[in-house]
Parts: sequence; structure tokens; C-alpha cells
Amino acid sequence: MLNTRYDISKDYFALLGVHHQACDKTIKQAYRKMARRYHPDVSKIHNATEKFQEISEAYEVLTKFKEAYWREFCRMNRQQSRPRYQSNSFRQRTASQPGSQKNKNDYQWRKQRPIRGKDRVITYPLTLRYAIRLLKIGYFYIPGLKVKMKFTRDAFLNKTFRLKGKGYHGLFGGEPGDYLVKFQLKLDSLKWELKGCDIYGTIQVPSTLLVPGMQLDLESPAGSASVTVPKNYSPNDYILVRNMGLPGDEINLPGHLYAKLIAA
Repeated sequence: MLNTRYDISKDYFALLGVHHQACDKTIKQAYRKMARRYHPDVSKIHNATEKFQEISEAYEVLTKFKEAYWREFCRMNRQQSRPRYQSNSFRQRTASQPGSQKNKNDYQWRKQRPIRGKDRVITYPLTLRYAIRLLKIGYFYIPGLKVKMKFTRDAFLNKTFRLKGKGYHGLFGGEPGDYLVKFQLKLDSLKWELKGCDIYGTIQVPSTLLVPGMQLDLESPAGSASVTVPKNYSPNDYILVRNMGLPGDEINLPGHLYAKLIAA
């Protein structure tokens, strides 16, 4: 049975730069080091988004399925390295011999009905900040396929994105399966919460700056926001920052940011 949890044609250990016998601690340290280098929020490297997604996939596989993945990876490499002793002409001569076992097998193979390839299902974890970044650039890079998939608000609705014919190969001439992409979004936290297309949360500010009329530059999941402390300031009231929620698109208007200013 084909495994849909990882791609055995990829060397996840090499992606993280560790030996295949590396312990969990070493793998975690290597991932953190590379994540700091390629994280799209801080990296200046042109392909940082693609690299970050590749190492994130590698870390997830080696964290959850290391032993099973490595067995299948080695088995695949052994099969690919086996020499083929029979030439095409030898196989043709054998197949043409009346009553030969080879001829019978070929006949049975031709009688085999096509089998469609299995779908491959992958779930990618995303933070709210990173998901908003993907909405702004409009695509999500899939490391295993090396393609850019359109990224829309449907990702926030637990929708499955289907890439036709990008799954596992079929058998006996059957069509390939599909590549199914899901996103696990961390929408709720101690600071931020998503309600529809609007973002609600709290921002800690030094008490000396919480003066009515004071202009503040604050950070939110949607980026930097400039707010003014209202005259009747209260830590229980939300301050509205327009168009700082989920980005708009051809169908939806942009959401807003509602923030409570809390004295640090």
C-alpha cells in the first residue's frame, strides 16, 4: 500500500542536513537553525518561502514517521539499484515462444484492468500571521511538487485543495491520483482571534505611552498598524484599525483589526 503521509522519493534527512541515524534532539536543533535562516518573516533570501516550507515538511515527517519513512526510503533505493540482466531482445524472444511462462504472464498483464493511482493527502500547519502573508502573495509553494498553488480564504474554512493528476502513479495504464492539500491554521491564541474576516486581540503597551492622543506603531498578525490612543481610553474597549484584518480579494472586502491596548 502506498503511503500518503510522506514522499519516499525525497531525502528528508538531507533537507535538514543531518545523518539518517540522527537523534530527535539533533533533528530538532537542525530544524530550528534552518527555520531561523529561512523564515519568511525575517529572511531576505529570494526563495525563503519555498525553503521554509521544505524544511517544515521534512521536520514534520521525521518527527512523526522517521522509522517507517526510512525503511520505505531504503527499500525504494534498493529496488531502483537492482540491475536488469535481460535485454529487450531477449525478452522479446522469450515472449514469442509458444506456451512460455513469459508469454502467459504478458497475456495476463494485458488482461489486467487499469488501476487509478492513490490520492496523496498532505496537511500543512500555518500560523495566522503566515496565512495572512500567503493571502497577500496569493500562492502557497508545495515543496514536494515544486509548484505554486493558489492560496485563498477557503484555506480558513478547512477546505481541501485538489491538484488533479499530481498524486501517485496508476498501475497498468491507470490515471494518476490527485494531490490533496489541507491547512491546519492556528487561529486562536492568547493574543489574537479570527472572527470571520476580522482580527480581535490585545496589544501590550508601556503604561507611559497610554496617553490620549498618543500615536502608536504596533505589530499585528496583518503587519504594522498605526493607532491613536482615544480620549476616553479604556483597556476594555476595542480600537478599530480598518483594513488590517484578512486581505481582500476579487470577491471579499478586507477585514478590520480590533485591538485592546493593555498596560504592560
